[in-house]
Amino acid sequence: MELYEDDAAFVRALTAHSPEAAEALLKGYGGLFKSIARRYAPALDWDDIAADTVLAVWENIGQYDARAGSLKSWLAAVARYRAIDAVRRAGREVPDNGEEVGALGRALTSDEYFRTELEDMFRGLPPADRALLLRRYFLGYTPRELACSMRVSENAVNTRVSRAKKRLAALRQEGDAP
Repeated sequence: MELYEDDAAFVRALTAHSPEAAEALLKGYGGLFKSIARRYAPALDWDDIAADTVLAVWENIGQYDARAGSLKSWLAAVARYRAIDAVRRAGREVPDNGEEVGALGRALTSDEYFRTELEDMFRGLPPADRALLLRRYFLGYTPRELACSMRVSENAVNTRVSRAKKRLAALRQEGDAP
């Protein structure tokens, strides 16, 4: 992105479909796109997902709103959605080479894939942290509801959730280390 003095100039160049802007997008953010692809679609081709992301940005740059957040965060969101879409597509495809992908000899559905990802991600957490995060973020319990069921204060629930998220983030960083 060194060709452009700021994000606004970069967005203008992308909107004008400047070939230099596309090249700068891939050069400046390709690593971010591949990193996100690795996190959300570890079994798929990260280069393909990065290329899909560049194309999606190229076609949809008009949807970017600088008031809603930074360009980098918008690009990361596009990359995340492209990776998730790739996983969903892969879950619907049955490999034609006879290679077993899932335990049943078929491609995993997106639900099966995300379930295994969640299991892997939560495996290192203590059971109490795992249950708390699942109830809070996947089952939709509010801190007040959790506080009542756990017989603790709402502040205590928020503190436990925060600490559990920090432990989870630390585990993820350990898993991402080369």
